[in-house]
Amino acid sequence: MKDIKVIIDSPFRNSNLIFASGFYCLDPFVFIDDGNQKTAFLPSTEIEKAKKKSKIDQFFNLNFELERLKEERKYPFLKSSLVLEWLITNEITEIFVPYNFPIIEADNLRNYGIRVYPQEDPFYKQRVSKTNEEIDFIRRNSKKNVAVMNDVKNLLLESDITNDKKLKYKGEILTAEYLQNFIFKKFIDNELFSDTVITAIGNQGCDPHEYGRGEVYANTSIIVDIYPRSRENFYYTDMTRTFCKGKPSDDLKTIYDAVVEAQKLVLDKIYANQNGRDIHKVVQSFFENKGFNTGIINCVLQGFFHGTGHGLGLDCHEMPYISMNGQQLPENSVVSAEPGLYYLDLGAVRIEDLVLVTKNGIENLTNYEKKLELE
Repeated sequence: MKDIKVIIDSPFRNSNLIFASGFYCLDPFVFIDDGNQKTAFLPSTEIEKAKKKSKIDQFFNLNFELERLKEERKYPFLKSSLVLEWLITNEITEIFVPYNFPIIEADNLRNYGIRVYPQEDPFYKQRVSKTNEEIDFIRRNSKKNVAVMNDVKNLLLESDITNDKKLKYKGEILTAEYLQNFIFKKFIDNELFSDTVITAIGNQGCDPHEYGRGEVYANTSIIVDIYPRSRENFYYTDMTRTFCKGKPSDDLKTIYDAVVEAQKLVLDKIYANQNGRDIHKVVQSFFENKGFNTGIINCVLQGFFHGTGHGLGLDCHEMPYISMNGQQLPENSVVSAEPGLYYLDLGAVRIEDLVLVTKNGIENLTNYEKKLELE
């Protein structure tokens, strides 16, 4: 029996749907993949576009078909009832769905005797190793992202330091929010988009996913983590740099140098079929041997307490991972290398490159300088 895959969702929320259908829109639709033919029940507003810009083979008008369901009253007024009719017509009694398939839709199918098997990600196993086209997408997106990061660095270089150690840019006190809006505008210029970015100042950076807020100060760390998606191909890119405008403390410089050294160690360890968990443990041991302990310090988790890296593609975070729960790194997977150290009142540093895993090593897709001190 064929493995029939069914997705009922919006490509806006579901990267598996983008991967399988080759189509992006905001509205949810019904997608059936029998391995040979891809069938979709699409909203009226999306059908013509999908005919030109998708991998879908067979199209049905979702609005018309749902209206028919309502009038016939044979099956519940649910999108899964359209799947049910298709399955009955094709004499199929079991399907595979993503782990986040709507419960109400699954229950509807089960009520009519269809066996529904949820699968963990990656729903499409081939997503982990990228095709040449996907690699080219990510490579191009990363080049654009590097240009945005360079614009951020130049803005900081052009900023002045006030007497009270704040940064001033074009006559105004610089804020994390200004930096974020600056980045969003640069994304638009480069056909990229993102809901959030990180511009975390000083101790804010000790919470690795703190977006950043308030005035930007000199002589302290500024973590800039930008992870946009392409408007053209919908693949992500991701990079992080840590800057300091002015004179960093000796502690901050020591932490920064250790993170740079740790990242070099990671990049040297990455190659096809290497285990992500093993790489992560090497980084943990490296920091511990350097005296950078991890644990609860003054009631706050500090040190190195996140994964070393993650896969990237149509999701910003996807398999394979370089972490305590890491997996083998297949050839042609794309992963981040992003060790970090976080100590309140001493320094917060993270440096992240995106790399292509090759048979004998990596291709660095980020290719941007690592420099803490901006004068």
